[in-house]
Amino acid sequence: MKKHILPFCLAACLLLAACGETAPSAAPSAATSAPAASNGAGGQLEFLSASPDNIGYGAEGEQGFYYIQDGADYSNVHFIDGASGQDIVLCSNPSCTHDSDACPVCFSSGPYLAFNGGKLYLLFGESGSGEEPGHIDVMEPDGSGRRTVYTFEANQSFGGSVAGDGENLYFLLATYEGDSPTMSLARLNLSEGSLTDLCQVDNSTFLMGVACGKLMIKTIGSESDTNTSPDDFYTQRHSLKAVDPATGEVTPVLDWVQDEYWELVADDSLYLLSAPEGKLHLTVRDLASGADADYDPGLEVEEDGYVMSLARYNGTLMFTVFSPGESSGSGVQRWAYTPETGELREIKLYDPVRGYPYQVMGTMGNKLVVQVPRYSGNDVYSFQRYEYVVCSWQDYLNSQLPE
Repeated sequence: MKKHILPFCLAACLLLAACGETAPSAAPSAATSAPAASNGAGGQLEFLSASPDNIGYGAEGEQGFYYIQDGADYSNVHFIDGASGQDIVLCSNPSCTHDSDACPVCFSSGPYLAFNGGKLYLLFGESGSGEEPGHIDVMEPDGSGRRTVYTFEANQSFGGSVAGDGENLYFLLATYEGDSPTMSLARLNLSEGSLTDLCQVDNSTFLMGVACGKLMIKTIGSESDTNTSPDDFYTQRHSLKAVDPATGEVTPVLDWVQDEYWELVADDSLYLLSAPEGKLHLTVRDLASGADADYDPGLEVEEDGYVMSLARYNGTLMFTVFSPGESSGSGVQRWAYTPETGELREIKLYDPVRGYPYQVMGTMGNKLVVQVPRYSGNDVYSFQRYEYVVCSWQDYLNSQLPE
């Protein structure tokens, strides 16, 4: 049975007290086109990953949503217009077929995307062959003016998930001096093209989000953990820490045991779901004041079940409950819970063949971008493609999508 224990470090209060397949496409036209170029400006620190369901492969811009559409041999950057909802390849080259290097948004392997300071950034790992180093490119919101702002060293690679403040990008960096990499949290100055290591981290560290002007990282276990049996996995320690983006100073925030909590960092708060006595429990810690608020959604969770894909939108916490041992997706349910009202509802938007919940790929103003699988038949072998469907928040809560 999962225990409900909150071993928070008292330093958290002081630390953060300063905080006050091809999708449908259309050629660009006068009515439906990519957004205009922007000069951009610096701003506050933001977590730029698309969503907990699909970290890194989408980005909300000022006028719409950008995402990577993978194909059999190549990937394209797409743009969904926030006003019209139309989906286009982010390329305005006349007669371009978007299937070769001649297209500025066609790649052999899809990059991570981040929209920051009025610009779209493309973060590439090394090429599939390993012959080309990773690099970071920038382009205008309409896809024009693409250029490289940083090229990684041959022994470096981008670690996924990114934050930004308009002037810098922050991400995990792996540096290889042998078989095992050395991991660090790095800051890339976009105007100078200079890369700085803020702090060293363990290999099993993830960039989880931003809170109160700090970068929030989580480490699972440590390099000294042996994990020689399945039982060891459930006794690993999780450590949440805050990193000052200017100085690299690291401050502990929270420690817990694997599978004791499922967490989300959002809106300067830490959301912790647990299942004491088989009932879901939510603790929300205000990371500015250190105050806790506790809620009981009233949802039962199987003994060996767990929660994943946490997200928060419009004051509502969304999450997926997974019950192992099920033969199909019927053991997976998507829920929306509003702590202030106590309302809990199931989001009944499920893959008709595999039974899994539709993924929320990101937000677009007051709308959501949902990934919908399309099939020609009634089995997994008839899968054709994914479509990206834009729906209102209320329609999503009501488990409705546009026809």
